[in-house]
Order: sequence, then C-alpha cells, then structure tokens
Amino acid sequence: MRDDLLDKLLASKKYRDICPDTVRRVWAECVGKYKKPKDVDRAAREALHGITAAFMTGEESLQLARDMHAWHCDKTDIGLERMLSRHASTRERLPLSDTDALYGRLFEITGRPRSVLDLACGINPLYLGARGVNTVGVDISGSAVEAVNRFGQVYGMPVRAVCADLLSPGAIPGVEYDVALLFKLLPLLERQRAASAMDVMRALNAKWLVASFPTRTLGGRNVGMAGHYSDWMSAHIPPGRSLADHFETSNELFYILKQDMR
Repeated sequence: MRDDLLDKLLASKKYRDICPDTVRRVWAECVGKYKKPKDVDRAAREALHGITAAFMTGEESLQLARDMHAWHCDKTDIGLERMLSRHASTRERLPLSDTDALYGRLFEITGRPRSVLDLACGINPLYLGARGVNTVGVDISGSAVEAVNRFGQVYGMPVRAVCADLLSPGAIPGVEYDVALLFKLLPLLERQRAASAMDVMRALNAKWLVASFPTRTLGGRNVGMAGHYSDWMSAHIPPGRSLADHFETSNELFYILKQDMR
C-alpha cells in the first residue's frame, strides 16, 4: 500500500518535477514518523509543498524559454533581466544593476572565479553564464535544471546543471571549484534535517564559500532575522575555513568564507 502511494506521489503532476531522490527521502522520513499510510502520504505532501513553494510555475517556465530565445538574438541586459524575473530567487535581487553590484562586491574578495558551483541554483546560472562565468548548478527542480542546461547546450553559454538532492548521498560534486554559492540554502537544509547545513559545507571542495540568509519575511517585515542568522553563522563556520567578509543588502545577509592555508 505504501509503495503504491509513493509511486503515485512520484508520478503526480504536482511533484513529478521534483528530483526523485528528494521525494523518496521525504517519504522515508515520514514513514519513520507515522504508522498509517494515509498519514505518511499527507505528511510527505505537506513537506514537499514547503520545499517547492518557490519553484517556477509552468507558465513561468514557458515564458523563460521564450525570454532565452529573445535574449540570444539581441544579448541585451533588458532581456537578461526579463529572464531572471521568472524565478523568485533571482527576481528578488533585481534590478540587474543590483545583481551586478552584488557579484562585483563578492568577486572583489574572491577574485573573478574560473569555476562556480551553485547549490540550490534555481536559474541563477543564467546570470552567471551571461556574464561569462563557468558555472555548474545543482537543484531539485527539474524545470530549473532543464532551463540551465538549455541555456548551455542550445545557446552556448558556459553553464550546466544537475538534478540532485543535497541531503542524499553523492549529490555534491567532488571536483574543486573556485567559489561555491549557498544562497539562502542553509536554513532550508536545517529545517529538513538538523546539522545538515554543516555537513554540506564540510563536503564542499571549493576555495571560497558564499552563504546568504534572508533578513526579511516574505511579507517584507524585519523581525530580527539578520541577528539570528548572524549568530548562527558565527557558530557554524566549518573547520578549515575562516571568515573573510560579511555584509548586508536590503533583504539578504552574505558571509564569505575562505579556505585556510594547508
């Protein structure tokens, strides 16, 4: 009965865009908490809804495909900004001048990277690729991964992405990168599994880690999130790394961690 419900969940229209490893992991976690199959199914759907709330809608994905084609024809910043507006995570860093300023500030510290690993990337690799930065993205959203790979394969940009669950074995690439981005990711990991944020940071093979945290609620309220996440990050700098810099934008707190000399 439970296997039938899991198969149904994997094939459902609402969740078939999610990395199958994520669905199976969440399902297994719910099996450990509930005895009745219906309770497991309900809890798994609630958990998956919370994880995927920021995914692009089907219409946004179609609009993004059209935007990519238009941008490829004219290569304007207006077209790039239109692309980035199709996903919540990149939309909130617009206008494009703000995004450029953010990366300018980050790269002043890390140096312009030859390679970037973008975890829970959404469509952020489209921005980096358009700016000539070689980027590998990892995300559980099949539509985001498809968009990034289309940008790389069809339009010749230096980006690619893989669909993988960061809390499942083997999801983090082992090769070395200059910079790893963890934008608003660590709190999401901690909500799903305690201590997983530190596990992910320790597993990364990158000279620099850039982690960010939200400082305002979805409604735009300032409720002390900056102070909370500042305290958390100060207590969770991984072994072998040290703080290079930190700063705050209008709605996001950034920490830049460097790899210590070996």
